[in-house]
Amino acid sequence: MMDQLRLQALAAELEQLLARLAPADGEVAGLRSALAPLLAQAAAGALTAPVAWGDIPGGPYFTEGGLRRYPELEQAFARFRIAATGGESAALRKLRGEI
Repeated sequence: MMDQLRLQALAAELEQLLARLAPADGEVAGLRSALAPLLAQAAAGALTAPVAWGDIPGGPYFTEGGLRRYPELEQAFARFRIAATGGESAALRKLRGEI
């Protein structure tokens, strides 16, 4: 089961960062536009099943684009993406030394 409150909070955090940075950076504006439908669903509590990792747009903005210069945005995106895909896996927790 998806943690709706956490997902809503992470979506709001990501949207706030995107809204703040988008006016000055076209790449951020592109990411915001690409994520808008998914963020709206998350904010409305409508994401009831995990989304496939590859179905969440935006990864290439960080890996191939220039958005790595915004570490706060990259972290917020990663937290949202992990939550939207069903949360941290046991393998990820083990990798981080949390098991």
